[in-house]
Formats: sequence, C-alpha cells, structure tokens
Amino acid sequence: MELFFQDFSSWLQGMLFILIAYHTISYFFTKDKSFVIYASYLFLVTVYLIPRTSNESSNYISQELDSLFIDFNWIIQIWYWMLYSWFSIHFLNLTTKNKKLAKQIELYILFTTLISSIFFLVDLFLFEGVYMPKFFTLIFTPVSLIIISFFLKVIYQFKDKVNKFFVVGLVFFLGFSILSLGLSIAKKFTFGFIRPIDFFMIGVMLEAITISIGLGYKYHVYRQERNNYNKLLIDELQKNDVLKDQLNEKLSEKIESHRIAELEALYEKQINELQLTSLLSQMNPHFIFNALNSIKLYVINNDSKIAAYYLNKFSKLIRKILEASTTKNISLQEELETMDLYMTIENIRFSNEIDFSIEVDENLDLDSIFVPPLILQPFLENAIWHGLSSKKQDKKIIISINKTNVNYLQILIEDNGIGRKAAAKIKSEKVIYRKSLGIQLTKDRLSNFVKNYQNNYEIKYVDLENKDDNSLGTQVIIKIPLQ
Repeated sequence: MELFFQDFSSWLQGMLFILIAYHTISYFFTKDKSFVIYASYLFLVTVYLIPRTSNESSNYISQELDSLFIDFNWIIQIWYWMLYSWFSIHFLNLTTKNKKLAKQIELYILFTTLISSIFFLVDLFLFEGVYMPKFFTLIFTPVSLIIISFFLKVIYQFKDKVNKFFVVGLVFFLGFSILSLGLSIAKKFTFGFIRPIDFFMIGVMLEAITISIGLGYKYHVYRQERNNYNKLLIDELQKNDVLKDQLNEKLSEKIESHRIAELEALYEKQINELQLTSLLSQMNPHFIFNALNSIKLYVINNDSKIAAYYLNKFSKLIRKILEASTTKNISLQEELETMDLYMTIENIRFSNEIDFSIEVDENLDLDSIFVPPLILQPFLENAIWHGLSSKKQDKKIIISINKTNVNYLQILIEDNGIGRKAAAKIKSEKVIYRKSLGIQLTKDRLSNFVKNYQNNYEIKYVDLENKDDNSLGTQVIIKIPLQ
C-alpha cells in the first residue's frame, strides 16, 4: 500500500498532462471555451502538485524552484479555484440559463482574484508570507464554501445531465480537499504511508475524470444537434426538389394537352407552394425552439414581466411569418417591423448586447414600396452569426434605406463584426459549422420578384476596413428595382 501511494502521485501527474493536452486540442476543434479554461485549471493544479509528486523530474524542479513553490503555495490554490469557477459559467451555459447568477459568479471571481492577489503581494514583500496561510484557511475557504453552497442550490433547478457531471465532480474535489486540509491542520493522521495531500490527489483524480466525461458528453450532444440541424435542412431541400419536379412534370403534361388556362393556374399554384416552402426553409429551423427556450428561462427565473414582454413580441413575429407565407409581396414598412421583431427575439440569446437600428430616408413612403416577405432576414442572420457572435462587445447592426435614383431602392445592412475574412477562417477551422441556405433562397425569390421589371436586382458585399487594413465589419448593399 505504501508503494502504491508513492507511485500514485506520478501516475496522477501523467494523467493530468494527458487531459491538459486533450482539452486544449478539443478547444481548437469546438471553439468551446469550457475546454481551454478547464485545461488551464488542470495546469495550475499540476504545478501546485509538483513539490508533492514523487518522481525524478518533479523532485528536480521542486528543488531548483523551492522558494518559488513555497511563496506561491497558497495563492496558486486560489487562482486555480477562480479558473474552476470561471469554467462553471461556460460548462453549465449559465449566461443562457441564469444570467443573474453568471454575473454574480463573475463578480466573485474578479473581486476574489483582485483582493487575494493584492494581499499575497503585500504579505510576501512586507511580512515574508506569514499571513497568507491564515488568509486562505480562515477567510477564503469559509467564504468560498458558503458561496458554493448557494451556487449548488441554484443550479439544482437545471435538470440536465451536464449539471449532474459538474455537481458530482465538484463534490469529489471539495470533499477530498476539505478532508486533506483538515488533516493537515489537525496533524493527527495515523497512517504513516498516506499523506493528507494524497486525499487531495484522489479528489483531483475523481473530479478530473468526472468533468472530462461531462465535457465529452457535452460535445456529443452538440454534434448530435448539429447533425439533426443539417438533416432538417437537407430534408427541406429535398422537398423543394420534389416540388420542382412535380411542377415540371405537370407543366409538360398540360402543354401536351393544350389546356393553357388550367396550366397557368396550376403553374401559379405550384410556384406559390414553392415560395412558401422556401420562405419557411430560409428561417433557421432551431430559431423557434431556441426563442421559446430563452423565454422559458425568464419564467423559471421568475422574471414574469420580461417573459410576457418577449412572448408578446414572439407571438407577433410568428403571426407576421404566417401572414407572409400567404402573400407574394408585402410593404417595406411591414418588412422592417417584422425584422425589428426578429432582432428583438434573436437578441435574447446575446443578452441584448446587439444595438440594432433602422435608418430610413424621410422622403420615402415605405407603405407604397413592396418587397418579397422576409427578404432581409437571411442577411441579418449572417451578420449575427458570422459577424457578431465571435465579437466580445460593442455589437451593432444598422439597416439604412434610401433611393439612389428613380429606378432603384437601396438597402444597406451594416455590422461592425469581425469581417468576412475572419469569419471564413473561423468557419474553416470548425469541424461542425452552420450551413446557411437563406441567401441562395433569397436570390431565387428576388429573381422571381423582378421578372416583370425592366431592371434586375443587385446584391453586393463590401468589407469595411480602416487604413491599416483591419476589419471594421461588413456592409451588404441590396438594390431592388422600382420599375
């Protein structure tokens, strides 16, 4: 048994290095911050355990950097715990499930890191590290345990498997950490071949295995959702192909039988069905589910007024979509109202960080200008998911409408996102990515819309850059003929 615990620390160190490499690589495939934050946490834990690990390389490092390990012994424990707290926000998707709780944890991380680091530096340089052990044992540990108890109570309401992995891993880590700390303080441990730190190592091992399985499960669910999403889009395309084939087949039959009147009626009916399918297909199939799920969280968090507000907006949007599905053209005024509702609902998942505005030339009569319904939605969706979703803050989308001349109406959709080059690079690095069909469907619908006009439509993309060629965003220029 004594030999086992001597080798256990070395075995654990090897396992941690493997997990660090695995989670770091996983981050580059998934772009999920949970992986890289957890890898950083495991790295600090591994560094903390070097002086307590029995092998030649660890003994050499701890001897060479002995004073450094002694000085940073307590603060590094606080730092890796702050990383673990930050990891919990991303792993549990708290910004979506409970924005208030996520904000509270972020403040706890910021405040604790700042105060403890300042205390550490003052104690190190003025008092030679005398008070840091007392600060850790008597202040940091009790306060953190109280906060953790409150945290666990709140996340208990989220009934999903990811939460279970987190709770089990946290219980392993805290239980064995407290046991190890208590035995170290009491100094009455009787088993000579087992050190108090060995219990901490056991907790680290069990926690790392549990959370790693949880991360793997989370990635599996993510891939499953993306596969279902892609399958749904493929099914919609196949339905469109069937409709086109049926249209062509019946068109040929009617021409052969010279029934021109019936042929025109049938042609118009099939075109309307195809437009309806295209209209519904261009909307993200997960949009309605995600919107309702976001509103449901407001209900769970007892924000009934906010939930009612968004539910009212959502019902108006669905009603407008259904109304649009029965008509070929709508006024530009109605289209802009629908897009405002769409952006309001999409903005829920971005914590209302997107500043959306519409600027219209005051000389334009929007009620007298007609466009195909939902024609602007795919461009707004692209601006959100390819331009702004990877940006940290200051997210803006502006729709500007003016009349360039008597022949054309110009619609500008401008975002201050990361730009098309950066978005394309991110997309190429992902194993799974969004496949947008809305733009092509929009072009098809615009082609049908302008077939009786003298002029054709135009769609142009402009990469906005400063003098240093750094991206300032993307501008989409849509020109729709008026005659």
